[in-house]
Amino acid sequence: VGVSVEHARATAMMHGAGCRVDKGRVFIPRAVVQKALGSLDRNARFCSADGKREILLGKGVIRAHNGGGMAAVIDSTTGKRRPATLKDVVDSTRLLDALPNVDAIVPMFGPQDVPPALMIPASFAATLRNTRKPVMGAGAESAADVRWMVAMAEACCGGHEAFMRNPTLSIMVSPVSPLRLTEKVAEAILAVAEAGAQFQSLPCPMLGTTSPITIAGAVAQLHAEVLASFVLAAAARPGLRILSSARISGIDLHTATSEWGGPEIALSAACVVQLAHRAGLACDAYGLSTGSVRLDPQAAFERYTNALMPALAGVDIMSGVGFMDNAASASLTMAVIDNEILGQLKHVVAGVRVTPDTLAYDLTQEVVPEGGTFLDREQTAEQISRGCFWIPGVSERLTGSAADGPGTGIVARARAREEELLRQHHVEPLPANIDRALDDILAEARRETA
Repeated sequence: VGVSVEHARATAMMHGAGCRVDKGRVFIPRAVVQKALGSLDRNARFCSADGKREILLGKGVIRAHNGGGMAAVIDSTTGKRRPATLKDVVDSTRLLDALPNVDAIVPMFGPQDVPPALMIPASFAATLRNTRKPVMGAGAESAADVRWMVAMAEACCGGHEAFMRNPTLSIMVSPVSPLRLTEKVAEAILAVAEAGAQFQSLPCPMLGTTSPITIAGAVAQLHAEVLASFVLAAAARPGLRILSSARISGIDLHTATSEWGGPEIALSAACVVQLAHRAGLACDAYGLSTGSVRLDPQAAFERYTNALMPALAGVDIMSGVGFMDNAASASLTMAVIDNEILGQLKHVVAGVRVTPDTLAYDLTQEVVPEGGTFLDREQTAEQISRGCFWIPGVSERLTGSAADGPGTGIVARARAREEELLRQHHVEPLPANIDRALDDILAEARRETA
């Protein structure tokens, strides 16, 4: 059926790359897709803002980042949902910086206390100031959004030339499902490509409304949307680094609204990962998701199910840390629990190493005839130190008479850990000249959008 491309220059570029254009739709031959993929850099990575830390994807290790752009926060003190503020962006970034199983950070909230036109640059600057982990650009909706984020990234890594030598920013842009590159979306993709930042194509179809209701149909459509955007990116900048990203949501059949708790999230994410890998692409897919607005058993079983399947399918980086309430809100306490879940998932996906050392046959020959125990042997301690056993952080493990006591539960323990980290974890401030540069860029954005 082709792709609707509502941007004259983008249409001309895709036509020049070998696509057929007919009545506003662009039809992309297989050979054009293959050529585009061959000309792009599929070695996806994330870099810290100063360029000193790098995370490579596709090494058989699960990476994770938080869900981004939520309009509301589930207040950790009251448990009630309220509009997110810029302070929530700061607090969530500091917390995520402290959580060891979170590898990259996207601004968790769209702060409601700043003008809408400034939401992306303001939240991006707040994130850069409060983490030394890699920072990802939230879904850019226009070329202006891209321009502000790139300018800030350049300020942090030493200027334009330094950024061009080592692009430190990955920016998400979402084709509009089904199969549509609007004028603003096409402009944003071109802006990312021309700036040289890593491009994450992030379609977000909803089963039964903006895609077929079947998972097979939705995954096929999403993959076509990703490939179409990569054809445009390749036409704009051969050699651009790319990352396939995917957000397929379910549908609440009672209300026809987006639903993020059902097992369709898990199944579609696993399929998306496998299809991306088949095309030689690293993949960022959802996993830690729930429809619950509370930190309750529903939130627990939904997010674990939806994270486990893409993890076992080999997802390169998983999204959703802190994600709640069908993408309407996020919780910092949930982010602490998600860090626990991710630790367990990494342990599961690592599998079982079978070596002479782990088989422990020699140790067995010593211990069994003696009628002894394995617990007091040096090899047991060594294997524990190497991570053979998963050790929880905030999970509660009470046995015997202790289990009859009041306990506190994982939510209370996670809340206490959240408070502790926000009180004790400090992020090294940016150099004064970089801090001033971010202020100048924000001031310019404010003047332009006034």
